[in-house]
Amino acid sequence: MGVSAVRFPVDSSRAFGPFVSWTTSGNTLRSFFSASANGVIAPGGASGSFAFGAGRRSLLPEGWLGEVSAELSALAGPASRAASSLLAAARLLRPIGEGGGWLRLSGDVASREAGRLGGEGVDVGAWWRWPRVQVTTSLAQQWNMAQLFIGRSRDEVVGTVPVRYTEAGISLRVESDDASLDVAASVRRDRDAPQLYAPAVSATAALWQTSTRAIVVSVAHQLPDFIHGADAVDYVSVGMRLNERSPRAVHEERSRPIVQVSGSDSSAMFTVKAPGARTVEIMGDFTNWEPVALVPRNGAFVAPVTLTRGSHRVVVRINGGEWKPAANTPAVDDDLGGRVGLLLVP
Repeated sequence: MGVSAVRFPVDSSRAFGPFVSWTTSGNTLRSFFSASANGVIAPGGASGSFAFGAGRRSLLPEGWLGEVSAELSALAGPASRAASSLLAAARLLRPIGEGGGWLRLSGDVASREAGRLGGEGVDVGAWWRWPRVQVTTSLAQQWNMAQLFIGRSRDEVVGTVPVRYTEAGISLRVESDDASLDVAASVRRDRDAPQLYAPAVSATAALWQTSTRAIVVSVAHQLPDFIHGADAVDYVSVGMRLNERSPRAVHEERSRPIVQVSGSDSSAMFTVKAPGARTVEIMGDFTNWEPVALVPRNGAFVAPVTLTRGSHRVVVRINGGEWKPAANTPAVDDDLGGRVGLLLVP
């Protein structure tokens, strides 16, 4: 939630006011879904949008993935302007290492003032991930129908016109433990538009104050969305993001550290495997509950410890986050009402 300043380039109208946005999503290897709702209050009235999408994945031979999905969306403005659309798509994905590529075919049908409008598209793309960076590129060809309006307020429909354009885009996400930056840029080539080439750009910076609360600043210059019925828009917004985990918390969960011990007594070597971790610390009854920093070595983190045979209580901390039991140690209650891992040394 926050405040935004919006400008619509087509009719040079402007608006300023509070906004609220809600999103949720789920993702597994086999299925996924997402839902969002947005509302903005401006001097000319309130406007809002809603979208829900879901899909299913299937494992194919040679490491390929097949995916089918559908999305239902609707938006309404302060006057009679309203639009809804249904989009269906089929996508073929090929993961390769920390990245991969895709080919997608889509079709859509929309309800507008001018009646029912249809469209179809095809796009290809690729992505690649590093521990703190992800890059995505895409190239799309879209065929749709657009409405034609007259009047300064564009409140009278005079007909429709076919729209065909090609769009190339690239997006970048960079994360630290408590901040993230998302930047996207694209260029659209439309021979029937006033400009043959039209650019779009957006940037969103988030700074987490706690593990679930962040200050967010966004700026964007967006082109018309003929699929969902949204006009071109320029905006700046400042707000607070709630109930979304920080990158630090996400990385901790994904790391799922595994502890191993070789040897015993004064010659014991403690090893923690935590993919993607930058720092790893352990603490237990054998360290007098004092944190011990581990040293990276051969894709894991190690430290010599004095560890007698029997059972010990231990917790692990990844990237300076919360102390938690390791994934391969049974969790038991400690004397202070917390949870620790039970480590057995034969």
